[in-house]
Amino acid sequence: MAKEKKSKKVYKNGFNLLEKYPIEFSEKVGTVKYDGPIEAFDFSFPRKKIDHVIINLCPMEPWALPNSAVLKNGVRNILDKLDIVRTRYFPKSHCYVVISTQETKLIKESKQHEGHEEWLHVHTLDPIYPNDAPVLIVKKILGLDIAYGRNTVEIGVLVLDPQTVVGIFEHHIRKNEFSTRLIPISGTGLRENKILEVKPGTPVQKILDGNVREDIKYRVFVDGPLNGSEVKDLTQKIDWSTKNVVVLEERDYKTLFHFARVSELLFTTSLMGELRCCIYCNYCDDICPVDLEPALYWHCYIRGEKQKARLYALEKCIECGLCSFICPSKLELLQVIKECKS
Repeated sequence: MAKEKKSKKVYKNGFNLLEKYPIEFSEKVGTVKYDGPIEAFDFSFPRKKIDHVIINLCPMEPWALPNSAVLKNGVRNILDKLDIVRTRYFPKSHCYVVISTQETKLIKESKQHEGHEEWLHVHTLDPIYPNDAPVLIVKKILGLDIAYGRNTVEIGVLVLDPQTVVGIFEHHIRKNEFSTRLIPISGTGLRENKILEVKPGTPVQKILDGNVREDIKYRVFVDGPLNGSEVKDLTQKIDWSTKNVVVLEERDYKTLFHFARVSELLFTTSLMGELRCCIYCNYCDDICPVDLEPALYWHCYIRGEKQKARLYALEKCIECGLCSFICPSKLELLQVIKECKS
């Protein structure tokens, strides 16, 4: 009997970035001093009735804020605050705390709390990026389908990060000043990966001062290099929605025999410096978490047929950036997809 052929699909429906690119942060939280105008905390409470509140405690990206920083007073502390916020602003709603399958201690502690509260539900997720994207997390936790870009509030679902829960509790319930946000900074362009206490309204340059390696060219990204945005002007200010800052050393050289280095995945800060032809490897198809074929959009684009790209379920793309990340030719697939959408 012939041996069954192994599938060529090495990556499928996402990627474990935490396993491939582990990042260690300094245990000490630093403070960024800034005396200029800052942005006051505020939260726009939905007018629509909220039936479900999802709190994400499952980091999917290595540059994300680790739970050890945000839960320094224990998970019970954040759950007690969540209960008060829910009772005041989202009565009769159910709350779903999402935790990585690898954090067994945190799961156990949360499950103990869940046993005493009807409103609380503890769920686990594999830390496979981008499982925390609104489209996917709402589908996995509640079984609800939403279109990419649609506000989850429209279907009665509110997705919050734990820092926002604390902000609502401190600012709107206890009436305390709440003026800082924990921002992790990491990357090959830094001396050390750190977690910083930052006042929203602080320029990115103030965060970088003293932290960037000397004598290198670098590029700065807010909210990660996969689907975040590059900071071209370092006077740009951090706001309450900022999740992280990533600083990468500039790489503007081509990799020799790029198509043969399939076992090594590299973040590059110069996509144009690596740009080559599509080699039909199908990695972008295999890794897509919503089962699209990004290479089709690329070929439509280079033929000047942006409209045709929409025939291939383009609207389902959640813009996670994995196709650009996995591409050995470093084609600017995410940028092309955004242009075809528009």
